[in-house]
This record gives sequence, structure tokens and C-alpha cells, in this order.
Amino acid sequence: MDETDRKKATMPTPSKRATAAANAARGEGALFYAYPTPHGPITIRSFNGAVTDVALGDVQLDGMRKPSAATNAAATQIQEYLAGKRRAFDLRLDLRGSDFQQEAWRAVAEIPYGTCLTCAQLAERMGRTGSHRAVGAAVRANPLAIIVPAHRVTSANGKPLGTGRPAAVKGALLKMEMDNLAK
Repeated sequence: MDETDRKKATMPTPSKRATAAANAARGEGALFYAYPTPHGPITIRSFNGAVTDVALGDVQLDGMRKPSAATNAAATQIQEYLAGKRRAFDLRLDLRGSDFQQEAWRAVAEIPYGTCLTCAQLAERMGRTGSHRAVGAAVRANPLAIIVPAHRVTSANGKPLGTGRPAAVKGALLKMEMDNLAK
């Protein structure tokens, strides 16, 4: 056995868990697919059977562009929501973010259908009065558009967070919810 063979024989091999974590970080094993909706396409990503991302538009995400059972289920539930037949989602989710972001996303998920809060009101509900800018940043970083209803959070002037088409879609979603409640 020469020196190279000895090094190979003694090099540690990564565990399955470490390999899976590294692959997940690179998007390997993740599947994403773009689905049409009345408000334009949405792209849904899953990993290990859990939905990890919902993006407005047909966007390239990490992983392979291929539908999965999880992305199909999410697309079906989003279509039902957009048709006014669903007000809550029943999906396995895998939200990844800082502890603060996760706290903010949980608070957003508790905002009732057809209701909107400002970033300051959401921060107060979270027990973090005065941290409305940080809450707004966390809401804007939400990886699960529609499912974690960031469209129910507005700026102090009552306008949806963000700019351009995403802000317009958020405004349309909130208006749709309010109109459905008025029926």
C-alpha cells in the first residue's frame, strides 16, 4: 500500500445525514415546478416531501425542475384558495430562516383570512414593540408566498410590502380575501 492508498483508507467518509444536509444546502434532491394561476405563474419547491418555497412568477430555484407530490398538492391547494374555496392550507412545510424570521412567519400565519396588519401591529402582537422594521424585513423574506400570508401585512400607509408586480399581486390577494368575506 503506497502513501496515497493509506490516505484514502484513513479519510473519513461523510455520514448520510451530513451528506443530505450538504445536498440540501446546494438544492440537490430538491424539486421545483412552475404552475399557472389566474394571477400569473407560481413556482413551488419541495425537499423530502415538504414544501420549502412558493415564489410568485416562473423562477429558477435550486434543485431539479420537476413536479413532486408535495408541489402538486401545494399547487392544488393554492388554486382552491384563489378560487375562494379554501381559506387555510394543510401542507407539510419546511421553513428555513433565523429564529426571529420563524417567529415572524408564525405570527403572520396567525393573521385571519381577509384581515391585514401593519408591520408595527404585527411586531406588537409578537411582543416586540418598536421592532417594526425588523418584522417588515422578516415578512419580506418569507419563502412561502400565499401559504404564509405575507400579503396580509402592510406598511404603515396600508400598502402591500414591496414594489412592482409582487406588491400588486399581494394587494390583489388581500382584496380577493376581503371580497370573499363580504359575500
